[in-house]
Amino acid sequence: MRVAGPEDADRLAITAARAFANDPLMRWFYPNPNEYAAEVPAIFRAQAQRLSAWGHCYTTSDGVAFAGWEPPEHDRVEVASPPVDHPAERLERFAAIGEALQANHPTEPVWYLQILATHPDWQRQGIGNALLDAGTARADRDGLPCYLETQTEENAAYYLRHGFAVRSEWDLPLGGPHMWGMIRPA
Repeated sequence: MRVAGPEDADRLAITAARAFANDPLMRWFYPNPNEYAAEVPAIFRAQAQRLSAWGHCYTTSDGVAFAGWEPPEHDRVEVASPPVDHPAERLERFAAIGEALQANHPTEPVWYLQILATHPDWQRQGIGNALLDAGTARADRDGLPCYLETQTEENAAYYLRHGFAVRSEWDLPLGGPHMWGMIRPA
């Protein structure tokens, strides 16, 4: 495990695109598989570049998994979108998720887990656990809680096993998925 750099962004984008191929939120944005394949890697590339620039994106040496954390000094949530033209419906959904994330994000300083992604071929081998533990250890050293959002019951149960508790739940408008806001105390 190591800190990811900007040079890792392409590999991490592939990992995330594969890991989130069936994610309810990503499929809400991109129900068409061809559009997902064409556009989503750019979203994850931009996210990996931003997180690695902050110095809090941890990855495996081969990039098959990564965890990207937004440090507590950043007080707003950013929803990355690629530099492409979007249909009006998708723009509405981007706006809806931005509003929902802002409304449910803690007001106190937290380490914010923006992404935990493991390539499907490498899942269920403990890699995600190790990456998650690295980030929560950093938060523990700072004496700060950790926060994240997830869209599946399976993921919510995973984070509960790692010391997170459900802080809030909501349904996204426009037919969006149910979401859980989860916090891990300091």
